[in-house]
Parts: sequence; C-alpha cells; structure tokens
Amino acid sequence: MAKCLVIMLAIMALIVNPVCSISCQDAITKILPCEFYLLGVGSPSASCCQAVAQLSQLASSKPELKSLCVCLKQAAQTFHVIADKAKQLPGLCHVTTPVPIDPNINCDM
Repeated sequence: MAKCLVIMLAIMALIVNPVCSISCQDAITKILPCEFYLLGVGSPSASCCQAVAQLSQLASSKPELKSLCVCLKQAAQTFHVIADKAKQLPGLCHVTTPVPIDPNINCDM
C-alpha cells in the first residue's frame, strides 16, 4: 500500500500546480499520519492531529487556501477518503481550519 501511495503522491504533485508556500505533494505528505483514520481505521493519532494543526497554518491568502483545498480534495477523491471522517477530523483534533476538511467542498470559496 505504501508504494501505491508514493506513486499517487507523485502523480498528484504533477496534476496540481502549487500556488502557495507548500506544494501539493508536501501537503499530502504532511497529512499522511492521518491516512488510516481517513480510510476508516481507528481514531486520529497525536501525530495526525499535529499534522492537521501544522497544515492549517500553512495557507493564509485566498489563492493559497484555494490551491490547498483543490489539492486535498483531489487527493481525498483519489485515495477514497471517507467524507465523514474527514469532516470530523478538526473537531477530534481540537483544531480550527481555515476551510472545512471535506472531500466534497467547493474550493471556489
């Protein structure tokens, strides 16, 4: 599964152009500690929550937020993230995110 994930990360990095200070590949790599939770296994780990907190601070301008939103939305669809798990993540981690974590979000805020 890890090899598949690395290949998908590389593909996602080529598909989405980075507009902000973090590339799409870096954003996906940063959120990897949440992988099992987002796919329906267990609860978010401390490292997952730390990653969510860090990721939520990386984008501040509207173009950066949109770029990050599009990147994560495409990754969520590619990796078949469970939407309800994604939506619950900020609350479970006690983190406020600038945009909802939702694979179905409209990124044209």
